[in-house]
Amino acid sequence: MSALSSFPSTDAPNHPLAVRMGVVAGISSNVVIGTAIGSFSVMLAFVQTRLGILPEEASAGIPILLVGASVIAPAAGVLLGKFSLRMIMFVGALMLTAGFLLLAFSNSYAMYLLAYGLFLGPAMSLTGSIGPSTLVTRWFNRKRGLALGLANLSILIAIMPVALNWFVTKYGATAGYLGLAGLSLIVLAPVTLLAINHPPTGETQAPEPAANRTSDGSFSTAQLLARPRFWAMALAAIASMTSSTVLGSLLIPMGAAWGFTRGESALLASLMSLAGIAGSVLFGIIADKIGGGRTLALVAFDCGILWALLLLHPAFPAAAACIALIGMHGTGAIPGLGRAISDAFGQASFSRGFGLNTIIALPIMAVAIIGSSWLSRVNGSFAPTFISMTAFFAVAVVLGLYAAGGRAPDLRASPA
Repeated sequence: MSALSSFPSTDAPNHPLAVRMGVVAGISSNVVIGTAIGSFSVMLAFVQTRLGILPEEASAGIPILLVGASVIAPAAGVLLGKFSLRMIMFVGALMLTAGFLLLAFSNSYAMYLLAYGLFLGPAMSLTGSIGPSTLVTRWFNRKRGLALGLANLSILIAIMPVALNWFVTKYGATAGYLGLAGLSLIVLAPVTLLAINHPPTGETQAPEPAANRTSDGSFSTAQLLARPRFWAMALAAIASMTSSTVLGSLLIPMGAAWGFTRGESALLASLMSLAGIAGSVLFGIIADKIGGGRTLALVAFDCGILWALLLLHPAFPAAAACIALIGMHGTGAIPGLGRAISDAFGQASFSRGFGLNTIIALPIMAVAIIGSSWLSRVNGSFAPTFISMTAFFAVAVVLGLYAAGGRAPDLRASPA
């Protein structure tokens, strides 16, 4: 039975291979994010020495990677709907390998930026984010939110810095990059080939007659962008994603302004990241219980309160609790958004919707990071940033509830 000829219920039993596809997605996401981002800080000093560049020039790798990932995201969403998901994820694995090989042997700063922007960044979208999440969304009807949360658990990124630092100390930085390339080629590439494009029972499709859907049963990019409900869920999710990103950029100067030591400020950053692991699972479960839109509204409501509490300049233990909870809620947006898109617009529309959300988030997050730094410098206080984020979340609560409102579309309707 073709993926376009059947319309499974959103609560239909999962296919027996669903768990295996979830494992494939989890390994893929972990290897890409763990190697591309988890290796970055360890290799910075080597890059500065080898290329003869300043620390801020070496640090440009991650922003370039994020731009590369975001720019290709909408195209990735379309490609995953039109072509083989397995082969696209495999291509992403090869791109990751090529990027690390370029980093291992290049002595050019331009090639350094090229490796992150044109190889590691696209690999992040194809094989680290949109590809694995699309695989999970296609195969899971029940507990889809939990499956998305588990697949996006970034466990390797917590292990990679320590392991890679030991390896580089013992064998050198070039060997370190070659080891990362080998991990991608030997582990990631074969795993992506285990992905199966569609479940035999098919996927829920866009709630429109067949004539108004694309050939893969989804809404087109233009159709999604024309729907206020899509914008509501996207902006509600972006609010919590922006929250964690902005807070991460402020922690060191904010800690200093509040009288925390640099070590205490760094600890706050670690707590935020560790809590994010728990949030991905917790809010995946919640999304399955109450729906994606309501989950996004809940995340926004909680985050609004937490950011408002930061206005009180809490002592270190209270600040640590607030910041950890903000980190936990930041990752909760991913399963919430995934559940919201697939429930409202069909599993077939997920990759397009998720890709569009990524590119929409890029300018908002960039403005938020730059704006928060400017506000704190001009005002000599972080209060305007805290108030701005609290206001953003107040709007996000309304958007999340709007995204959850209305009658659920009949995604099983006849294509005739």
